[in-house]
Amino acid sequence: MDNEIKLLKNNDNRTDSDIEKVREFYRFLTGEEMPEKISIGRGHAPKMSEKKAFSIIWYLQEHLSIFPDTIERCSVCGELFDTNSEGIYWETKGKHYCGGCCDIVPYNYDRGRH
Repeated sequence: MDNEIKLLKNNDNRTDSDIEKVREFYRFLTGEEMPEKISIGRGHAPKMSEKKAFSIIWYLQEHLSIFPDTIERCSVCGELFDTNSEGIYWETKGKHYCGGCCDIVPYNYDRGRH
């Protein structure tokens, strides 16, 4: 049995990156933006807090493996970023920092940890 999840609709036709797809879903969950060609009855669109919206994304990453688990939410500014291309994780604090917020983390932030 194959463990790969194949999305059925429009997945092969999309040219946007993983981070762009996740950001679009995040904006949808927070009520910030309705994706093109989607219509939901008046009053039925979600309007979650940013924290709750990212918890949905986290579940889809970690439990269902639908989204890549390299997409994180910055603990400072709240922006989503791909850890493959930017940012750091401060292990002892348990926080993620995007490329724009890395400069607030000390150079030796986890010194001595192996």
